[in-house]
Amino acid sequence: MSSLSLRTARRAAVLTTLALIGACGGLTDNSTPTPNRYGAVNIRGRATSNTAVRANATVIFFEAITIAVPNSTLQQSDNCIFQGVDTLPQVARGQFRAGESVALTASGNTITMPYADALQRYATPDASPLLYTGGEVAQVSIPGSAGAFPAQNISVKLAEPLLPQALTLPQPGLPLPVRWNATNDPTAAVIIQLKYADPTSSSFANRQVYCEVKDDGAFDIPANGLTSFLISPANLRSLTLTRWRTNEVLPDAKTVLHIVTSVDTVVALP
Repeated sequence: MSSLSLRTARRAAVLTTLALIGACGGLTDNSTPTPNRYGAVNIRGRATSNTAVRANATVIFFEAITIAVPNSTLQQSDNCIFQGVDTLPQVARGQFRAGESVALTASGNTITMPYADALQRYATPDASPLLYTGGEVAQVSIPGSAGAFPAQNISVKLAEPLLPQALTLPQPGLPLPVRWNATNDPTAAVIIQLKYADPTSSSFANRQVYCEVKDDGAFDIPANGLTSFLISPANLRSLTLTRWRTNEVLPDAKTVLHIVTSVDTVVALP
């Protein structure tokens, strides 16, 4: 796959507000009406084997005039940017409740997610993570609350474990090939985050090459984004791949319920 040129850009804050994937960028679905009630379901996991995933989920409800909603089906082209690393913690915090609890069903089991007043959200209990096999479908059932958010169900095919191939760091002036087990599913996409420390000004990982790519199993991180990475201290370099998938429903013209599933994989660097 040919490499892409880099451009300097600043990420929109909308995804922090949604507390979905930690930077899905400008790939959004603006074709929907302009509702002012939003429900955001985030199922985020790590693989425990080549096929199994351990995940936690949060659900928040909030109001806004309009926002951009991430859509994995729109990320079917490859692009990269060069940017700073956001080290601020991202916490999913809602504004109101839509019933006493939310039900999450997958793998034949149902997890009850109670409402937590402190963060005004629903979350899987610490002792009850979602355990699933890649490719299964999860359904979330919202009981609803009059005047806040209507009762609604939403489902999504859960993100499969992403299995990277071993890496070999390139010589200066060459791209970095990244390979993984592709789904070739047009509803899935992959995020590549190559983090490192600016060797002239930082003692921690403060820069990254951030790429949004198709889930086709192959991408070459452009050579012109690797100059500082290759001279960064080895202990301050990291590579994370994230497979993600989304779905959304519109219960009415003023409401969007959105769900995202993702699996993060940390890749060993030579």
